[in-house]
Amino acid sequence: MAPQKIRDNLAKFPTDPGIYMMKSKSGKILYVGKAKSIRHRVQSYFRPSAKPHGKTGAMLRYVKDVEYIVTANVIEALVLENNLIKKHLPRYNIKLKDNGHYPYLKITVDEPFPSLQVVRNVEKDSAKYFGPYMKPRAMRQTIKLLAKIFPIRTCELQLDEKGNKHRPCLDYHIKCCDAPCADHIDTFAYKSIVKNVVRFLSGDINQVVADIRVKMELAAEELNFELAAKYRDQISMIKDAVAKQNIDTPSAIDEDVVGIAYRDSEACVQVMMVRDGKLLDREHYFLTNVESDLKIEALTAFIQQYYENTSFIPKTIILPNTIEMPNTIGNWLSEKRGGRTNIHVPQRGRKHQLVEMATKNARLILDQKDFNFAVVNDEDPALLNLQKLLGLPRPPQRIEGFDISNLGERFTVASMVVMENGEPEKSEYRHFKIRGVNGQNDYASMREVISRRFRQTTAENRFPDLILIDGGKGQLNSACHVLKQLGLAHFPIIGLAKRFERVYLPEQKDPIVISREDPTLHLIQRIRDEAHRFALHYHRKLRVQNLTHSVLDDIPLVGKKRKKVLLRHFRSIDEIRNATIEKLLAVETINRQVAENIHKHLSYM
Repeated sequence: MAPQKIRDNLAKFPTDPGIYMMKSKSGKILYVGKAKSIRHRVQSYFRPSAKPHGKTGAMLRYVKDVEYIVTANVIEALVLENNLIKKHLPRYNIKLKDNGHYPYLKITVDEPFPSLQVVRNVEKDSAKYFGPYMKPRAMRQTIKLLAKIFPIRTCELQLDEKGNKHRPCLDYHIKCCDAPCADHIDTFAYKSIVKNVVRFLSGDINQVVADIRVKMELAAEELNFELAAKYRDQISMIKDAVAKQNIDTPSAIDEDVVGIAYRDSEACVQVMMVRDGKLLDREHYFLTNVESDLKIEALTAFIQQYYENTSFIPKTIILPNTIEMPNTIGNWLSEKRGGRTNIHVPQRGRKHQLVEMATKNARLILDQKDFNFAVVNDEDPALLNLQKLLGLPRPPQRIEGFDISNLGERFTVASMVVMENGEPEKSEYRHFKIRGVNGQNDYASMREVISRRFRQTTAENRFPDLILIDGGKGQLNSACHVLKQLGLAHFPIIGLAKRFERVYLPEQKDPIVISREDPTLHLIQRIRDEAHRFALHYHRKLRVQNLTHSVLDDIPLVGKKRKKVLLRHFRSIDEIRNATIEKLLAVETINRQVAENIHKHLSYM
């Protein structure tokens, strides 16, 4: 049910194109969407007859307000949606996973002698950008090849058209640069080099070869055989590089072939980059927050986010299925490319076979993702084993461990520690003073701490992939009871009993026995021991504070410094209690108000 504020305003929403932002109670943006008609699109979420998908239904529980921005047309709405998603990272938008800023190649074409640079961000300037390169090693090989064929400079010196008097570097002596820094080449000849570099990186290989061949033939006619041999070697190196590609297609055009595979709430997309009819590269990407029955929405989100960031857009994009607003997105891509871009969904023939190949590769990558992720990112293999052992949908990247510490009936405390990808996240540790339990009762204490941790179920709250309880069946059942009351019984939770190191699961009579040499058990023990250490540390801190507590600590305006001065002057609490106000005023830093507070407070003891 939509909040009254939203229902009252729906009829006032414009029918113009634009974007809408769904917000939580705290004002945080949960979802950003685009629409041809803002009113009709937003109304579709809140109709009584509407049956929202799982993700949408979960989101609508937290939506308390909807704001919108009207745009001049749908293309502007699409661009604005992309920008807002990148800025706010809404929780319920499909996201293109990015493990960092991948490098780009940048050519500073606005300079007299443009340079080739490696950068991490695409700026809004007059330079030309190529990438992103998911494999930095392949990018470095590209730079090395370019330096051999086209001696473009890679330094960042600020050069003028004439009068440059820098000393040539090593690249000049190994013939990887023509040293414009020392005026060894003029701007006209250098711009010819830059032109070929831009064409090469854009995939226009045939035109580059054709231009060099013309220069080679002219040099031969002029009997400049040394220059002709240089051009011949350039053509040979280019052909060798292109010959390494493993797929040829009948048409010599630029195409991106997209395949996508789904599993749970994740998808893998593979993009095969065909340039001049040859497969130059293949890259894969992961999407999060995906539902397998929303394939059109998932593919649309990928196309928007991928081509927003890429520097090159081909003439044809071949997709496995249709997308939302294909004409609008096609027009947007055409504007970015500076020429017509066709979006094609083949049903048969060569292009359909290419889509099937890309989809098959995406599926294989998704099946092997857990292994690949562990190897590439050095993830603890124990997390993967724990996932399989407990039947979790994914490796538990965030694990929260809880422990109770007490000594008799006093100073009962609890701890919560957090492990992210198997490593302590100490900034998120928490300790709790148990307030609502009389005496020594670990079960009741566990119920209190679990309740205090999870009772705030807001959209911004970060929940764990796994909860670990230090204790056996009793402590585990106490925690499960609270989670059930809070409507969070679906949270994965286990208990680890100290004596025999057995793992207990809810509603399962017999524990899981893990070999003492198994790294999975070592991971669980490490989290349990860390929770125990953190709880014990806080418990000891409270005990020390109690032992060193003085009656002077309870007197207003008497801090550590004044307490130290008083004890040094009077030697004992009894002497301070028997002192008159005049004697108290004789003590350094003690004014009349403080003296009266001390006299009044101690006289009643």
